[in-house]
Amino acid sequence: MIDYIIVGNGLAGISFSEIALNANKKILVFDNNSQPSSRVAGGLYNPVVLKRFSEVWKAKEQIDFAFPLYHHIQKKLNVTFDFELPILRKLYSIEEQNNWFHAADKPNLSPFLDATLVKKVFSNIDSPFHYGKVNHTGYLNISILIEAYSKYLQSINCFSIDTFDYNAIEFFDDHILYKNTKAKNIIFAEGFGLHANPYFNDLPLDGTKG
Repeated sequence: MIDYIIVGNGLAGISFSEIALNANKKILVFDNNSQPSSRVAGGLYNPVVLKRFSEVWKAKEQIDFAFPLYHHIQKKLNVTFDFELPILRKLYSIEEQNNWFHAADKPNLSPFLDATLVKKVFSNIDSPFHYGKVNHTGYLNISILIEAYSKYLQSINCFSIDTFDYNAIEFFDDHILYKNTKAKNIIFAEGFGLHANPYFNDLPLDGTKG
Protein backbone atom coordinates (compact mmCIF):
# COMPACT_ATOMS: atom_id res chain seq x y z
CA MET A 1 0.00 0.00 0.00
CA ILE A 2 1.24 3.48 -0.85
CA ASP A 3 0.54 6.60 1.19
CA TYR A 4 -0.78 9.00 -1.43
CA ILE A 5 -2.22 9.02 -4.92
CA ILE A 6 -1.75 12.58 -6.21
CA VAL A 7 -3.79 13.74 -9.20
CA GLY A 8 -2.07 16.71 -10.83
CA ASN A 9 1.56 17.69 -11.23
CA GLY A 10 1.38 21.46 -11.33
CA LEU A 11 2.88 23.72 -8.69
CA ALA A 12 0.54 22.48 -5.95
CA GLY A 13 0.97 18.82 -6.81
CA ILE A 14 4.75 19.10 -7.02
CA SER A 15 4.94 20.89 -3.68
CA PHE A 16 2.86 18.21 -1.99
CA SER A 17 4.80 15.41 -3.68
CA GLU A 18 8.15 16.80 -2.56
CA ILE A 19 7.02 17.24 1.03
CA ALA A 20 5.59 13.72 1.06
CA LEU A 21 8.77 12.20 -0.37
CA ASN A 22 10.90 14.09 2.15
CA ALA A 23 8.75 12.50 4.86
CA ASN A 24 9.50 9.05 3.41
CA LYS A 25 5.97 8.62 2.10
CA LYS A 26 5.20 6.47 -0.94
CA ILE A 27 3.36 8.29 -3.72
CA LEU A 28 2.02 7.84 -7.23
CA VAL A 29 1.33 10.95 -9.33
CA PHE A 30 -1.10 11.10 -12.26
CA ASP A 31 -0.87 13.90 -14.80
CA ASN A 32 -1.86 13.90 -18.49
CA ASN A 33 -1.01 17.58 -19.19
CA SER A 34 -4.70 18.42 -19.61
CA GLN A 35 -4.55 21.34 -17.14
CA PRO A 36 -2.05 23.93 -18.38
CA SER A 37 -2.55 26.64 -15.73
CA SER A 38 0.83 26.17 -14.06
CA ARG A 39 2.62 25.91 -17.41
CA VAL A 40 1.21 29.16 -18.80
CA ALA A 41 1.37 31.15 -15.55
CA GLY A 42 3.75 34.08 -15.38
CA GLY A 43 4.90 32.78 -12.01
CA LEU A 44 5.43 36.24 -10.51
CA TYR A 45 5.62 36.40 -6.73
CA ASN A 46 5.23 39.67 -4.85
CA PRO A 47 4.42 40.00 -1.14
CA VAL A 48 2.76 43.43 -1.36
CA VAL A 49 -0.46 44.73 -2.92
CA LEU A 50 0.99 47.81 -4.58
CA LYS A 51 -2.24 49.72 -5.13
CA ARG A 52 -2.57 50.54 -1.43
CA PHE A 53 0.79 49.28 -0.06
CA SER A 54 -0.76 46.44 1.95
CA GLU A 55 0.56 42.97 2.73
CA VAL A 56 -0.48 39.95 0.70
CA TRP A 57 -2.31 37.40 2.88
CA LYS A 58 0.25 35.65 5.09
CA ALA A 59 3.08 36.87 2.88
CA LYS A 60 5.86 36.18 5.38
CA GLU A 61 4.58 32.68 6.16
CA GLN A 62 4.33 31.87 2.45
CA ILE A 63 7.82 33.16 1.69
CA ASP A 64 9.37 31.41 4.69
CA PHE A 65 7.84 28.14 3.52
CA ALA A 66 8.17 28.43 -0.27
CA PHE A 67 11.72 29.71 -0.76
CA PRO A 68 13.49 26.89 1.10
CA LEU A 69 11.31 24.35 -0.72
CA TYR A 70 12.08 25.83 -4.14
CA HIS A 71 15.81 26.05 -3.40
CA HIS A 72 15.81 22.44 -2.19
CA ILE A 73 14.13 21.24 -5.39
CA GLN A 74 16.53 23.27 -7.56
CA LYS A 75 19.54 21.70 -5.85
CA LYS A 76 18.01 18.24 -5.94
CA LEU A 77 17.17 18.34 -9.66
CA ASN A 78 20.12 20.53 -10.71
CA VAL A 79 17.86 23.05 -12.46
CA THR A 80 17.08 26.73 -11.98
CA PHE A 81 13.48 27.89 -12.09
CA ASP A 82 13.41 30.53 -9.32
CA PHE A 83 14.63 33.90 -10.59
CA GLU A 84 14.91 37.05 -8.48
CA LEU A 85 13.36 40.05 -10.22
CA PRO A 86 13.12 43.50 -8.62
CA ILE A 87 9.77 45.26 -8.66
CA LEU A 88 9.72 49.06 -8.66
CA ARG A 89 6.50 50.94 -7.90
CA LYS A 90 6.36 54.34 -9.58
CA LEU A 91 5.22 56.97 -7.10
CA TYR A 92 2.92 59.67 -8.46
CA SER A 93 2.91 62.34 -5.75
CA ILE A 94 4.35 63.55 -2.48
CA GLU A 95 1.33 61.95 -0.82
CA GLU A 96 2.21 58.57 -2.31
CA GLN A 97 5.79 58.99 -1.14
CA ASN A 98 4.53 59.63 2.38
CA ASN A 99 2.22 56.61 2.16
CA TRP A 100 5.15 54.48 1.05
CA PHE A 101 7.33 55.60 3.98
CA HIS A 102 4.44 55.07 6.38
CA ALA A 103 3.86 51.53 5.08
CA ALA A 104 7.60 50.75 5.18
CA ASP A 105 7.59 51.57 8.90
CA LYS A 106 4.97 48.91 9.68
CA PRO A 107 6.46 45.74 11.21
CA ASN A 108 4.64 43.43 8.79
CA LEU A 109 5.72 45.43 5.71
CA SER A 110 9.21 46.62 6.62
CA PRO A 111 10.88 43.41 5.33
CA PHE A 112 9.27 43.98 1.94
CA LEU A 113 9.25 47.74 1.31
CA ASP A 114 12.61 49.48 0.96
CA ALA A 115 12.54 52.82 2.76
CA THR A 116 15.13 54.32 0.37
CA LEU A 117 13.54 55.53 -2.85
CA VAL A 118 15.05 54.54 -6.18
CA LYS A 119 15.91 57.65 -8.19
CA LYS A 120 17.04 55.87 -11.33
CA VAL A 121 16.07 57.48 -14.65
CA PHE A 122 14.42 55.24 -17.23
CA SER A 123 14.07 56.27 -20.86
CA ASN A 124 10.63 57.64 -21.79
CA ILE A 125 9.31 57.37 -18.20
CA ASP A 126 8.64 60.61 -16.36
CA SER A 127 9.10 59.88 -12.64
CA PRO A 128 9.72 63.06 -10.64
CA PHE A 129 8.61 61.34 -7.43
CA HIS A 130 10.87 58.33 -8.00
CA TYR A 131 10.16 54.65 -7.25
CA GLY A 132 9.61 52.43 -4.25
CA LYS A 133 11.45 49.09 -4.35
CA VAL A 134 9.81 45.86 -3.19
CA ASN A 135 12.05 43.17 -1.70
CA HIS A 136 11.65 39.38 -1.97
CA THR A 137 10.16 39.48 -5.46
CA GLY A 138 10.79 37.40 -8.55
CA TYR A 139 9.24 34.75 -10.75
CA LEU A 140 9.19 31.00 -11.17
CA ASN A 141 9.63 29.43 -14.59
CA ILE A 142 7.09 26.78 -13.75
CA SER A 143 7.44 24.99 -17.10
CA ILE A 144 11.07 24.20 -16.26
CA LEU A 145 10.00 22.95 -12.82
CA ILE A 146 7.23 20.73 -14.19
CA GLU A 147 9.40 19.17 -16.89
CA ALA A 148 12.25 18.45 -14.47
CA TYR A 149 10.03 17.14 -11.71
CA SER A 150 8.03 14.91 -14.06
CA LYS A 151 11.25 13.29 -15.28
CA TYR A 152 12.37 12.84 -11.68
CA LEU A 153 9.11 11.14 -10.71
CA GLN A 154 9.39 8.88 -13.75
CA SER A 155 12.93 7.92 -12.74
CA ILE A 156 11.70 6.67 -9.36
CA ASN A 157 8.60 4.98 -10.84
CA CYS A 158 6.15 7.35 -9.19
CA PHE A 159 4.54 8.92 -12.25
CA SER A 160 1.76 8.01 -14.67
CA ILE A 161 0.60 9.97 -17.74
CA ASP A 162 -2.69 8.07 -17.86
CA THR A 163 -5.89 10.10 -17.69
CA PHE A 164 -7.29 9.63 -14.21
CA ASP A 165 -10.61 7.74 -14.16
CA TYR A 166 -12.75 8.86 -11.22
CA ASN A 167 -15.13 5.95 -11.75
CA ALA A 168 -12.32 3.50 -11.05
CA ILE A 169 -11.93 4.56 -7.41
CA GLU A 170 -13.17 2.09 -4.81
CA PHE A 171 -13.54 3.37 -1.26
CA PHE A 172 -12.90 1.31 1.87
CA ASP A 173 -12.80 2.20 5.56
CA ASP A 174 -9.01 2.58 5.78
CA HIS A 175 -7.87 2.88 2.16
CA ILE A 176 -8.88 3.38 -1.44
CA LEU A 177 -8.28 1.15 -4.44
CA TYR A 178 -7.60 2.69 -7.81
CA LYS A 179 -7.34 -0.05 -10.43
CA ASN A 180 -4.35 -2.03 -9.10
CA THR A 181 -3.07 0.64 -6.70
CA LYS A 182 -3.98 0.57 -3.03
CA ALA A 183 -3.49 3.86 -1.17
CA LYS A 184 -4.18 5.34 2.24
CA ASN A 185 -5.12 8.74 0.81
CA ILE A 186 -5.85 10.53 -2.45
CA ILE A 187 -5.02 14.18 -3.16
CA PHE A 188 -6.61 16.13 -6.01
CA ALA A 189 -4.33 18.97 -7.16
CA GLU A 190 -6.04 19.60 -10.48
CA GLY A 191 -6.50 23.34 -10.49
CA PHE A 192 -9.36 24.35 -12.79
CA GLY A 193 -9.71 20.67 -13.74
CA LEU A 194 -11.57 20.31 -10.47
CA HIS A 195 -14.72 21.20 -12.45
CA ALA A 196 -14.59 17.71 -13.95
CA ASN A 197 -14.06 16.05 -10.58
CA PRO A 198 -17.36 14.53 -9.36
CA TYR A 199 -16.32 14.89 -5.71
CA PHE A 200 -15.51 18.60 -5.78
CA ASN A 201 -17.22 20.09 -8.84
CA ASP A 202 -19.72 21.91 -6.64
CA LEU A 203 -17.01 24.25 -5.34
CA PRO A 204 -17.29 27.86 -6.63
CA LEU A 205 -14.08 27.78 -8.65
CA ASP A 206 -13.64 30.81 -10.89
CA GLY A 207 -11.67 30.19 -14.07
CA THR A 208 -10.62 33.84 -14.44
CA LYS A 209 -8.68 34.08 -11.20
CA GLY A 210 -5.80 32.22 -9.55
